[in-house]
Amino acid sequence: MGKLPLTEFIDVFPLLITKQEIFGYDDDEEAEVVNTILDDGNLGNHDLIDKGHTSTTRDFFESFPKLKNCIQGAIKEYSKKVGLEEPTITHSWYGVYDQGGKIIRHNHSGSVISGAYYPYVEKKYTSIIFENPTMVLRPTDPIISATNYSTQAKGVPVQQGDLVLFPSYMYHWTDPNNSGKRCVVSFNSQTPAFSG
Repeated sequence: MGKLPLTEFIDVFPLLITKQEIFGYDDDEEAEVVNTILDDGNLGNHDLIDKGHTSTTRDFFESFPKLKNCIQGAIKEYSKKVGLEEPTITHSWYGVYDQGGKIIRHNHSGSVISGAYYPYVEKKYTSIIFENPTMVLRPTDPIISATNYSTQAKGVPVQQGDLVLFPSYMYHWTDPNNSGKRCVVSFNSQTPAFSG
């Protein structure tokens, strides 16, 4: 019996998550973003957040046009890569997490591309965890090891200055925060036809 020919592996329907540093878009505005968040005495609670608080505003980027333009540029590149009409940022808000703080599993329904920008991480790094959306379709798969095809979730390590973009339908969460105080600016986007 002869050898089998080399198998061709074809990855179909991949999902794109991007991570990039966005330090240096404007030194003054970067400092103002961090100060605005850390000095906010009007933070509220949210059902998804444990040991942390959220802003009451849902249009945070309107006060920081250079940051908004920088992130909108990243959304443009992401959209081009995945073949989507470019959505625009519709809502933006921030969370402040204390030591041990976390956000529970959720997604961003009604949005196309969502993201998290980390303007302040007290210690070296933290992470955001994404759930494999195909797992719900595979309840009887006898998985014996975690691979790119079988892992149930993937953690993406992030540090201060990182921007993470992802499909809004992807469920995600964080483990309890071990990085001291952490500030995260979150946002949603939509195309004009669906933004109302």
